[in-house]
Amino acid sequence: MRRRTPLLIHYHIFKNAGSSFEWALEQALGDAYRSFDHSSAAGFVSARDLVEYCFRHPNVRAISSHQAAPPPPKIFGREVFTSLLIRDPIARIRSVYAFERAQAKSTPGAIKAKELTFKQYVEWRLETSPAVLCNFQVYFCSRTAANRSQVSGDEQLENAIKNLDGISLVGTVARFDEWLALVQKVLSSSFPNLALASARQNASLGCEPSKGEILEQLISELGDATARYLIQKNELDMCLHQVADALLTRRLAEHGAGLTLLQAYTSTQGDRSSSHRL
Repeated sequence: MRRRTPLLIHYHIFKNAGSSFEWALEQALGDAYRSFDHSSAAGFVSARDLVEYCFRHPNVRAISSHQAAPPPPKIFGREVFTSLLIRDPIARIRSVYAFERAQAKSTPGAIKAKELTFKQYVEWRLETSPAVLCNFQVYFCSRTAANRSQVSGDEQLENAIKNLDGISLVGTVARFDEWLALVQKVLSSSFPNLALASARQNASLGCEPSKGEILEQLISELGDATARYLIQKNELDMCLHQVADALLTRRLAEHGAGLTLLQAYTSTQGDRSSSHRL
């Protein structure tokens, strides 16, 4: 039986460590990695678009897209893997501002981020494009070619969770290194000699502060009312983050990757051996 050619599709949510993963894929795969989005910022990459792209570029082994949406397509002759990262939605808000402020582009967000303080920028976003800061990840994971409404509710959350369940490699930004180890392990049999380097390619990511630190800083800069409003308007994303975190924990265990308990005992055993030698 002829072996199917592997293909990884990464659904890149804006400000969710996608640049770091794309860099790792490009380092590992070279020209076999491609980024695929339409020229229009409002574009949508459908399952059919992905199928046609793969037939036009048969040597591609990994695709990352801001505009594609799960569920993934079935592609003849291809073994399709999918990946997606979810982020704490409140931590994501500041990262969006920092990125757009540093961005060398003339998009409305980049222009406003350079003109406005963080507080003014958040107020502008909430007035003009609230979906960027409010339950954006549920919107991303539940949208379809036929329905790209930016309204997020219980139905959209249910669809987003269903789509998340169908992703091969779900992770969270806070656990990026664990997730990358899982990606490496799951893909290793289909992608021989794949070596994914862990490096944060965006300075706005760094190590995420604690939830208390995030909230304290948010209240300090935005005021209590706006900070609480953002938390309320991201409850669905918080639910999705919890699901993603649980899926990552489960799949790490299923594949024996990142066994922290085993690592702890192994480390303790090494320490005890050293002390005996001393």
